[in-house]
Amino acid sequence: MSTSPSLPLRRPAFRLAALLALGLLSAVIATPAFAQPAGLQSGGVPEDDPFADELNPFGPGPSRPAPPRPSPQPQRPAQPAPRVPVPFPEATVPGEPAERSRRPSTTPDRGSFEPSPAEALLVEAETLDRAGKFAEARVKLEEAIKKDPKLPIAHLALGVVARRLGDFEGSVDALSEGLQLDPQDSEMYLRRGIAWFHLGLYGIALEDFEEAAGIAYDDPRPELWRGLTLVELDRPLEAINAYASAIRRDRTYMLAYLNRGLAYLAADQPRKAEFDFDQAIRHDPRDVRAWFNRGVALARQGRHREAMHSYEEALKRDPKHEPSRRNLQAVRGLAGR
Repeated sequence: MSTSPSLPLRRPAFRLAALLALGLLSAVIATPAFAQPAGLQSGGVPEDDPFADELNPFGPGPSRPAPPRPSPQPQRPAQPAPRVPVPFPEATVPGEPAERSRRPSTTPDRGSFEPSPAEALLVEAETLDRAGKFAEARVKLEEAIKKDPKLPIAHLALGVVARRLGDFEGSVDALSEGLQLDPQDSEMYLRRGIAWFHLGLYGIALEDFEEAAGIAYDDPRPELWRGLTLVELDRPLEAINAYASAIRRDRTYMLAYLNRGLAYLAADQPRKAEFDFDQAIRHDPRDVRAWFNRGVALARQGRHREAMHSYEEALKRDPKHEPSRRNLQAVRGLAGR
């Protein structure tokens, strides 16, 4: 498949569309299911949109404080008649760690530039998406594609909205069309792989995650999803290697530690699982799952009093977390209390 030189997402002609429409891209990030109170822990199917900011290159929404802007990217060669002179902060600055949960916020400086009809429809679709009106957002995106069939960001946004509507086949179709326009877009490979994952087509999903990982070598998410897919294929040792690769790409990526810990539990290596849950807690002490799963790992080692402490910490953060409550009662009996 040849790459059209005029269509990459990062070219200036498409930056406004990217900046306006990527609010639609708050999509799935892998969230492991909680460990069962008894028996082996299951990795489970990721929930829908539990970490919306994870996939938004422009950081948290308006209700959250925006972090400082990153160092500017090296300048690309000037393109003919750029419409919007705004940097597109998709790649991590070389030498700096990737920040996945809090990416920099950028507001487009439109100046005298006016959006094209397709870009205006993307803005409308974003507004509908934020209001939870996904079906209406999808209609707007389809109209935008009719007006500008060669706008890759519109296909990407349509793929995300279709997935949020539960139309995984439609998501695959939209993202496949986008990849015909820009075969080097790692985000589209990642999103299409997620759709394949939800369809249960794990072999094809692995291929897309590997493509995304090869293009975006500093992004830990494709390796995280590759690990989740290998868990579904009952290949926990390979999943551990995939999660380790995600951690090498971003040492602060809490979800990789959390999922690798689950894989270690599935491989009956609770001491290594404990280490990973400790790392997850260090990066986000508020996360109930990390405390709960740490308790499971400690209980597997017969360290019941320490497990009690972990379950109690989980309940401090979520008093209604029933798995922690049940496990706490169980280890109290084992600890002689």
